[in-house]
Amino acid sequence: MDSREELVLFARLAWDRRLTESTGGNMSVRIGDHFLITPTTMVKHFLTEEDLVEVDLDGRKVTGSREPSSEYRMHLKIYRECEDVLSVFHAHPVYATTMAVLQKKFPVNVLPETALMLAPITYLPYRMPGTDDFADIFDEGLKQGSRTFVLRNHGVTVGGSSIEEAYAKLETLEFLAQITHLSGAEPGYLEIPSEDVEKFLKKIRGSKE
Repeated sequence: MDSREELVLFARLAWDRRLTESTGGNMSVRIGDHFLITPTTMVKHFLTEEDLVEVDLDGRKVTGSREPSSEYRMHLKIYRECEDVLSVFHAHPVYATTMAVLQKKFPVNVLPETALMLAPITYLPYRMPGTDDFADIFDEGLKQGSRTFVLRNHGVTVGGSSIEEAYAKLETLEFLAQITHLSGAEPGYLEIPSEDVEKFLKKIRGSKE
């Protein structure tokens, strides 16, 4: 499966699993010094390979019959700053976006899997979507190693080393939001003790070396 086919597959899966709504959300994959991104104002369930737009790392459209998502500047910022990120998913999942509106922080250590996949989470203030100002607020979190972002009154953004990893982070973040809502967990309440989380992370990461 090539990158175009895979991006379409997982973008459609995100919409089908209600991780974003209507024409909301945008997804991309980096290929060398370019990236492919979903087009603006399109319901992702109907996305095809021909709809994808190619953009270079100077922000110029290279190929595509449609226009790129208005959020392409955010994707560009992340790819410029992070060589380890090869795919970015931005979406508006219901529970996670509700937490973003309420300005509630996620108890990321409530499950081993969420601690492994999502931490550290960066919480960003509201900025007008699709602007340079919006893209620029990612700077500090990216430099601190965060690849999971909660956007106040907007949604969430995740970056991964592959399309599948970026998608998995998005779905895991929404799952964490649902668990938080149903359990009443908060940072420091109903979470796994930090020392146990550290032991788990050390074990998992050590086995990959």
